[in-house]
Amino acid sequence: MNHAIRLSLLAIALVATLACERKTHSPSEAKATHQEAGAHAGDGAHLPLKDIRGLSFLVVPGPKAGGAWYPAEAIGDESAQAMLSSPVKGIVSAILIPPGQHVGTGSGLITLQSPELARLKADWLSSKAKRERTEAELAREQRLFAAQAGSRRELEAARSDATMARADEEAARLALEARGQNPETAGAVLTVKAPKGGSVTAYKIQLGQGVEAGQELGSFQSASAAIARLELPPPAPEGWRPGATTEVRRGDGHHWKAQLEGTPTTLTTDTRRLSYRLRLLGGSLPLPGTSLGAYLLKAFQQKRAQPEAGGGHGH
Repeated sequence: MNHAIRLSLLAIALVATLACERKTHSPSEAKATHQEAGAHAGDGAHLPLKDIRGLSFLVVPGPKAGGAWYPAEAIGDESAQAMLSSPVKGIVSAILIPPGQHVGTGSGLITLQSPELARLKADWLSSKAKRERTEAELAREQRLFAAQAGSRRELEAARSDATMARADEEAARLALEARGQNPETAGAVLTVKAPKGGSVTAYKIQLGQGVEAGQELGSFQSASAAIARLELPPPAPEGWRPGATTEVRRGDGHHWKAQLEGTPTTLTTDTRRLSYRLRLLGGSLPLPGTSLGAYLLKAFQQKRAQPEAGGGHGH
């Protein structure tokens, strides 16, 4: 019994001793400890950001009006599309460039064997030779008349023949030039050339086929597209009028400013959507058929039909 009482008193004394040790720390010591911890934290807060390895900075663009990107397609305008044709009759002897291959301005695309062109060149050569002969005759008659060895009637006849020969040569020259041919270099073979840099989209002829003057031989597309076609489901965006500007981008991040050329009045027959034409302004233009994205401001986006207030409710 006495032993148990002694153990209880010993435990109470031990607990009291520990409590007194906790209270021995003065307020000044606690404050010093807090200040030391704050100093360490302050040192880390003032570390220069440029000294942190792997940290980089980006320039944040200015705020932009809300909107959304819509899919579009690059297409050539009317001036970028051309029909290939022959100015004379002929037979297709060679197709020099396959469809889709890029060519420069003036590159040969098709060659034709043309008897008509050969005849026109022969007419010009004949009229040119006649003009030279009659001019030589006129010069001889002028010398004879000056020497009083020729008559005035023969001189006037030679002058008339020379005038007629010049007219015939001019008519033959114009006949060739009207068909886009230089009289000096024209021959029996006609080469249809590329009107500008681009590619043939399709041919409508075959080797050995006879063609008429003005017949369509194929279609040609310029190498660049200045129009972005944007199709949107109805209803039309409110406030989007011709002349409004927007932004068009390509998948690689290239951007263009674009201007709305017109507003559609009917839906397309294939997709039943409203088709808009955006003309790309400045910079290197994309190839026809390139997938693009057109930005439509939130203020111009379509407004969906909302249910009328006070409508009937089912019971």
